[in-house]
Amino acid sequence: MTRYSKTAIYFHWLTALLLIPMLFLGEELMEAEGGSTFLPSIHVSAGVTILALAVMRLLWRLANPPPPLPATMKPWERTASHVLHGLFYLVMIGVPLSGWLSMPEFLADEPAMSAISLYGALPLPAAPNLGAAKEIHEIGGKIGIALLALHVLAALKHQFFDRDNILARMWPR
Repeated sequence: MTRYSKTAIYFHWLTALLLIPMLFLGEELMEAEGGSTFLPSIHVSAGVTILALAVMRLLWRLANPPPPLPATMKPWERTASHVLHGLFYLVMIGVPLSGWLSMPEFLADEPAMSAISLYGALPLPAAPNLGAAKEIHEIGGKIGIALLALHVLAALKHQFFDRDNILARMWPR
């Protein structure tokens, strides 16, 4: 098989649809004007959704291994691909979790935000106050941007310079 399964493709693009705006706009969503919890609630809900998708995606990947990488890939490229994907899973799981763990610190600075909800309906479960979670969340977001850039650049390099048609593996039909 040279293509990912339809389910893997669905997980990939749905995650990308949520993750890319969160990486670039997430911080702005938490800077609510006038005490409104609407945008922070969108931020939290999108983060929870990314976390859930990442866990489901990882479980799917473990049960349904991806297609083999092109035979033309150099050994270091194969290793880099595996490391990059592993780091992406770490970011997709770790950044939402660190965001949740940073809520006590955030709410101490912004008590009006205690009304942030999940999907506009569910109260946000309380998180333990671990201290450095906010910094971990922010650094994780920056690492996510760097990983995204590497991922896109590698895919374009393989598609247009190596011409190994790698984009077809994950492109929806």
